[in-house]
Order: sequence, then C-alpha cells, then structure tokens
Amino acid sequence: MKVLDLFSLSGKTAFVTGGAKGLGRSINEGLLEAGVSSIFFCGRGRHGSIEDEEKRLKEKFPDAKIKGFTCDISIEEQVKQIVKELKNIIKYLDILICNAGVTWAAPTNEQTLQTWSKVIDTNLTGSFLIIRDFSRELIKPNPNGGKIILISSLLALQGTAIIPQIGYTASKAALLGLTRQLAVEWAPQIRVNSIVPSFFEGIDSMSQMFTVEGSPVREALLETIPLQRFINPSDLKAAICYLASEASAGITGQYLVLDGGLSIK
Repeated sequence: MKVLDLFSLSGKTAFVTGGAKGLGRSINEGLLEAGVSSIFFCGRGRHGSIEDEEKRLKEKFPDAKIKGFTCDISIEEQVKQIVKELKNIIKYLDILICNAGVTWAAPTNEQTLQTWSKVIDTNLTGSFLIIRDFSRELIKPNPNGGKIILISSLLALQGTAIIPQIGYTASKAALLGLTRQLAVEWAPQIRVNSIVPSFFEGIDSMSQMFTVEGSPVREALLETIPLQRFINPSDLKAAICYLASEASAGITGQYLVLDGGLSIK
C-alpha cells in the first residue's frame, strides 16, 4: 500500500461524542475530509447545536451520510438507545472518538461531591459506557476491527494551580489508564489510543479564554511553549486521522501529545 493510501479513511464509518460543538466540530470535519462516508455524532443538544452541526456538515459534505443524536452519555439508557438506533442504520462501526467532556474549576477544598460527580460522570463514566456498548454491538462484530480514540488533556500529565479543576484532571488521567487497559484487552482486533492536547486556538474550547487575541495571558503562555504557537484545528484533524487510519496500524495503548513542546520543559 502506498504511503498516502495508508492515511485514507475512504468508506469508513465513525461516531464522535461531544461532536456538536468545540473540538467535535473539527473532528467531524477532519474525518469527512479524509474520506469517511458515514459520520454520526452526539451531544446534549443545547441551543440547537445538534441540528446546526448536522446542517453545516451536510452542506459541506453532501455525499456523506450524517446524523446527530441528542444524548447525555453519562446516562446508560440514553447510550443504549443510540446503539439501538445506529444498528438500524449501519452494520458495523470503524472509528469511535470519545471527545465529550465537561469541567468545573474551583479550588479542591471548595469542590463538592456534586461538582466532582458531574465531571467524573461525563468524562470517565460516560466514556466507559459509550466504549463498552459501542464496542460490543458495533465494533467487535466488524471483521476488519476498529479504532477507538480518547481525547484526554495535558492536565493528565501535569496539574495546575492557576485554575484548579481536580475532577477534570483526575478524569482525563483516568482515560489514559482506560486506554492502556483496553488496548491490551482488545488487541489485536481493536486499537485504542489517546490524544493529549494542551491550549487550542481557533477552536471553541475551554482554553479559548487564554489563547484568544487580547487575552492578558496569551503572550505569557506563548513564551512557555517551545514552538511558540497554540494547537489549531488542522493539528487536531491530523492527529485524529492518523490514529484512525492504517498509518497507525502498529500503534495501540499510546497517547499522542499535542502541546507544541510545552510538556518537555
């Protein structure tokens, strides 16, 4: 197989959690640009985000099959309902991206069990539920196997005292453990990897308040990053498509750090 062919996702089917906004929108685009023929995504459906993203993608990729679902992935019955609906549309799933995430920033001593649970239930338990049910019903039956990619965070590798968010940090670190366990347990049929991003620019994300033009900390942050740039949509698309394609066929149980070199200092 030629090198460029290794990166093709032509004819593949994919599902993206948290796909209605933020990072999910760039992930959807990247997969479709790489040739995915059917893409499905979910979100909590606030402010019409599901319908808006579905419409946007259909206008940009008219030949692809595209459908969004309203779902709180921390609720088991809602996850099961999506699987049931998907099985009426597709036979197998090739690519699963676990991107959905929330946070709650406050000093640890001021966090409540409710704020802790809100974050853990979505980021960790929700990812577990999606992976468990989707793999069992849609990926394991696939004779060609499948790829699962989890979106973690640089906070999984290094904490911060600037804006403490203990639930988010703990949940994103746990996703790396989940990645390694599943990679060993489900090899060789399913490859499981993670992406560990830092500060994004040009994407509606939780880090946008720091990277947007005019932010009082933007220039100070850039000075701490060896490449002196933030992560942009193209960086995320490329990482996703690499780990979703046959170009990464020899890789499982690993995490790819997207931080411009910030974590090596």
